[in-house]
Amino acid sequence: MIGLAVFTAALIGVGSEIEKYAQPVVLGFAVAFLFGIAGNAINDYLDRETDKINHPDRPIPSGKLKPGQALLFSFVFFAISFLLAIYLSFISNSLLVVAIVVIALASQLAYEKKFKHEKIVGNMIIGTQTALAFIFGGAVVGKTLITGIIAVAVFLSIVGREIIKDIEDVKGDKDRVSLPMKLGVRNAGIVASLLIILAVLISPLPYYPLQIFEWEYLAVVLIADIMFIGSLPLIFKDARLARRMLKFAMLIAIVAFITGSIFRG
Repeated sequence: MIGLAVFTAALIGVGSEIEKYAQPVVLGFAVAFLFGIAGNAINDYLDRETDKINHPDRPIPSGKLKPGQALLFSFVFFAISFLLAIYLSFISNSLLVVAIVVIALASQLAYEKKFKHEKIVGNMIIGTQTALAFIFGGAVVGKTLITGIIAVAVFLSIVGREIIKDIEDVKGDKDRVSLPMKLGVRNAGIVASLLIILAVLISPLPYYPLQIFEWEYLAVVLIADIMFIGSLPLIFKDARLARRMLKFAMLIAIVAFITGSIFRG
């Protein structure tokens, strides 16, 4: 999804002319895709103890993978992602792409080493990293301003989803300071709901008043918005189902951005 976010942002930036940027877009997708793989791997490595309670089916706690193998896997893919970003900076003639990867890597390490246990800040870091994917996609094709509004909506929805994930994991997060542990599950659910509602309110802006996209975008993004809103009652009943529903809604939202870019006048 992170790689797809980069492609979507590039498509939003240049529309039907994206074929002229085929090489940097493919490289940008690869950088984000590999970075996401590495980030998930190091997360699994550092979360291996709590995952015995929260996610025993994951590769390390289930015994399918040794912790050292996951750490090496993460290091290799971070390195490949960074080297591709350097090459991409020459192709796109923009040092911003490398700067974004460096910021994302620093944020990832800060999250894993410190703010994972202070999850209120950690959730914001994860939201920022995902929003950076859209800014990165714009930088790949030399268009960053147009993705700003979308990045804000992405940030809000991702932070909301992370809070819901914390609600799901509240029993296993005994050594971490999460919003559900600090405010209670119900109040944390309300905060998550408000963030998601704000993201939904922002989503029509590319159609009106900004007039970046036509009605085709609005038609598809409304489907995503319905799913976003429909997930809210589930937060208080089945946080895991709500989280999965939100993930699917985010995928539809990306489809909406792609649709809007294709049919943009």
